[in-house]
Order: sequence, then structure tokens, then C-alpha cells
Amino acid sequence: MTIDQLVQYFAIFMLAALAASAYFGWRQIRDASQLPFFMLRRRKITQGWRLLLLSLIFAVVGLLTSLFGRQVAFIIVPPTPSVTPTPTITPTPTITNTPTITPPPTITPTASTTPTPTITPTPLLPAEISEKIESGVTPNPDSTFSQIEVARGIRDNQSINPSEEFDLPVGRLFGTFTYNNLVNGAQWTALWYFGNTIVCEESIPWDGDTGGYGYTECEPEQWSEGEYEIRMFLGMEWKTSTRFSVISTAQTPSQTVTSESP
Repeated sequence: MTIDQLVQYFAIFMLAALAASAYFGWRQIRDASQLPFFMLRRRKITQGWRLLLLSLIFAVVGLLTSLFGRQVAFIIVPPTPSVTPTPTITPTPTITNTPTITPPPTITPTASTTPTPTITPTPLLPAEISEKIESGVTPNPDSTFSQIEVARGIRDNQSINPSEEFDLPVGRLFGTFTYNNLVNGAQWTALWYFGNTIVCEESIPWDGDTGGYGYTECEPEQWSEGEYEIRMFLGMEWKTSTRFSVISTAQTPSQTVTSESP
């Protein structure tokens, strides 16, 4: 159960307590007017007003919970998103000699080598994006972003049914994440790539809380079938990435061949 759900449930409980206290308080005062004995009537009226006062307290607590409960909960129990590790360099394998068959005396065998895989570099912020950064605020080195989840919809900044594949047509997509230790004014950037082409770009100074849930969104003019990647930066430093695919499930209808009799 999330913190937002706990706050909502508590506000609903306060509303129910308000209704119950107001109802029983009103009944106490109404029933007291029908009693013939002064002392008993005054006692029930006093109890009724106490319940009405209690319902007023429930109303104030419920209102404060709805307005400020989420912020107070994040201060008391800050979210702790997982940190995405920086990709490491793939080690170069050793050269392996290819086994050969014993050749005739005139043929000299030649050993072959296994190709060396390329090293996956750490993503860099493109120059055309870094030139637009105007914020002079230095990001907190302890700032963290969690793994990005991609979904068609969000609720309370959290993804609904995240997936790694989306069928055409797609429409708008959201990349949700959790964050911690962010500083207001520090530049953050989210880039959506299709191959080497940036299809969506978001680069603005941070103006939210120090920790919580966030998202980036993308809706290009047209989604093409293939693999996409979201890269997130804080200042000039790469923080996290994720990949997803857009696929087409359309199938070409099969043709039925009809043979005619001679």
C-alpha cells in the first residue's frame, strides 16, 4: 500500500467519524427535549454538544489530511528509490586458436582470433542540449533516480500497467520514476531516442520536492516500429536509462487459391 493510499484512507475515515459523531450528537439533543426530568435532559444535551464538537474536530483533521497529508508523510517517511548502477566495461576476451585438421605437409595452418566486442560507453548529454542549460545551480551529488517504467497512463505520478512493448498505434507514453535528494533549480533532462534520433526532449530546472514520484512524457508526430530508449541526466551527468519497443501486430490476410475445373 502506497503513502498516497494511506492518506486517502485516513481522510475517508475522518469523514466517516465526522458523520457518525454529528448524527449521534443531533440524536442526543433531539431526544433530550422529550425528557421530563431537568437533570437527565441537561446531561443528554451536554453529551450531544460534545459529540457535535467532536465531529467538528474530525472535520478539521480530515481537511488538513486532504490538503497537507501527502507532504507531511513524505517528510516523515521519505521514499528510497533504488539506484541504477553505471554500466561497466565489458572485458576483452582472450584470443582463442581455431582447431585445425592435420594438413598436407605443404600447407601451414593459420590460427584465427575471436573478434573483440565493442565497449558500451556511458551516455553523454548532446552538445545541442547542454548549450541550452542556463541553470547555475550545482546538482546534489547524492541525487538518485530509480529505473524508469514506461506506460500508456499514470495515476498520482505512478505508471499504470508498465510494459516493455507497445502495439501500434501508441499515442502518448509516460516514463515514471522515483527520485531522492534533488535540489530545486538544478537542471534535469529527459531524452527519448529512436536509434540516434531524439524524438522527444525535456530539459528544465527542477522545481519539485526533494523526494517522491515523477514522470516524463512523449508524443511524437508518429511512432515508428522499432526500439526506443529514454535517457535521463541531472546537470551534465547521466543518471538512468531504459528501453522499450513499439511493434505492429497487423497481419496480412492470407489469400485463398481457387482452382477451376477444365
